[in-house]
Amino acid sequence: MNARRVVITGVGTVNASTAGGRDALAGALALGRSAIGPVRAFDATGLASRLAAEVDESTLAGLVDRDAARRLSRICRLALGACLIAVRDAGIAGGPGLGIVVGTEHGDFTSSRDFAQGFLRRGPAGLSPMIFPNTVMNTMASIAAIAIGAKAPSVTVNQATLAGDLAVARATRMIADGRADAMVAGGVDELFHEVYRRLSEMGALSPMRSRAPEGCRPFAADHNGPVLGEGATFLVLEERETARARGARVMAEIEQVAWGNVPTAPHTGRPGRSDSGSPAARMIRAHDPDRVARCYGAGNGDPAVDDWERALLGRELGPRADLLPPVSLAPLFGQHGGLGALRIGAAALDAERGAASVLVHGIARGGCRTAVLVGPAR
Repeated sequence: MNARRVVITGVGTVNASTAGGRDALAGALALGRSAIGPVRAFDATGLASRLAAEVDESTLAGLVDRDAARRLSRICRLALGACLIAVRDAGIAGGPGLGIVVGTEHGDFTSSRDFAQGFLRRGPAGLSPMIFPNTVMNTMASIAAIAIGAKAPSVTVNQATLAGDLAVARATRMIADGRADAMVAGGVDELFHEVYRRLSEMGALSPMRSRAPEGCRPFAADHNGPVLGEGATFLVLEERETARARGARVMAEIEQVAWGNVPTAPHTGRPGRSDSGSPAARMIRAHDPDRVARCYGAGNGDPAVDDWERALLGRELGPRADLLPPVSLAPLFGQHGGLGALRIGAAALDAERGAASVLVHGIARGGCRTAVLVGPAR
């Protein structure tokens, strides 16, 4: 039996530039204005890194019911807000055919810190039963699934750089395999003081022990590390015939997905042997490069990731690679768990406007690689 075809019917995004459905995302992309600026949420004095893309509390406050907001952590509110927007954008209702996949790089560190500090300050009596559920990595998916009525599989994936890409790819495969009729899939992260501080101290953020100024400059000669962002972006994916039957407005079709691990050199997380046998490599090579109109890449300013991605695409797209330099959205929204889903949302908007296939590609330190091919709805 042939795999079922999967289409994109809705978008919900809450990021440092905008909050809303497909029209809000299209507007932010058309404007092309970077949301990166000096960190406001905490004091970054003494750190080499002082930039981030932050979501205003006023934006977040209007997305979730006030009573629910009081008991939810900030990252749960980000995820829930984007999921509610996405299902509203798609006009889809919950039920046994709707599932959810949430990707995150860091999860709810704030709740974990608060829970631990309660014990350190007051002993067992300080362990809050209200905070504890938020310390579990799949809390964001659980909260959102209850709110949108998703009763099909609920999955959480944890992956640096590619959390959102991987969530959408996994959800696509679940629909194609008949495990759900529709999925809400994407990623979420919040800016957390201690994580930011430790990454900066480790030299994992721009300016990465470089004399070049701090900033997010993917694929540039002076790239010197990523700049963190925060936010959530989720897409509604549906089996094509189910979407048609309910009269959904289809944005684009997900033509193919692939993910897997790329060989890396021991202890470095950097390129090792050839990647010729990975699922993503096979998928890209099997597709006609002339049918690809654009390529969104995961490059975020980390020289190792940027250079590796360029080399992989150059090898697999051949001469076409020079005409399809990977486009990074990290300079607009900062690196966070929702960025991969945002890239796929951008590709869907391109396809809806009549573009040929759009490749959304990603590679992360440690060797995870993803490839999602988005095309016009047919």
